[in-house]
Amino acid sequence: MKYDTQGFDPNVVDEIRTVFDRGEDIDRIDIEDLFLAIDFWRRGLDEEHKLTVRLFQAHVLNFFTYQEKSKRTMNMSLPQKDQLNNYVFGLVGEVGETVDLLKKYFYHGHEIDKPELKNELGDILWYVSAIASLFDLDLQEIAQGNIEKLEKRYPEGFSSEASIEREGK
Repeated sequence: MKYDTQGFDPNVVDEIRTVFDRGEDIDRIDIEDLFLAIDFWRRGLDEEHKLTVRLFQAHVLNFFTYQEKSKRTMNMSLPQKDQLNNYVFGLVGEVGETVDLLKKYFYHGHEIDKPELKNELGDILWYVSAIASLFDLDLQEIAQGNIEKLEKRYPEGFSSEASIEREGK
C-alpha cells in the first residue's frame, strides 16, 4: 500500500521545538508521534515511517475538526428544510458522479482517475458532514459508532461466512 508523504518535512521537528521553547501550547502526543515518525524516517523503515506519518496527520485533522471547518461553507441562510433538500440533492449528485467514474472503469475500459475519485469522495464527505451538522450530530461520534458496530458484527474481520451467518439471524 502506498502512502502520500510528499508534504512531510523532517525539519519540522526544529520548528516544533522553537514553538515549544517559546512556551506555546503543543499537544504532547503530537510531538511524540512526530518524533517517532522522524525516527522511522532516519532508520530507513520506509513503510513504517509512512504509516506513522499518516497516523500523525490523522491527529491534525479528525472528523470533529473536519466537521467544524466544513460548516463555514454551509448555506445557513436557507430554512432548515431547504438546507436539508440542498444537502441531500447534493449528496445524491456526488454519489452519481462517483458511480459514473466507476461505471467507466467497469464497463468502458477506463482506468480509475484517482484524483477525480478522491475529489468526489471528498464532496460526499462534505454533504454527509453538512447533514450531520444540520441535526447537531457529531461526525466523530458517527464514525466511532460505526466502527463499534462493525467490530461487533465482524469481530474477526469481514468474511463471507460471517456475513452469511449474520443474514440468517
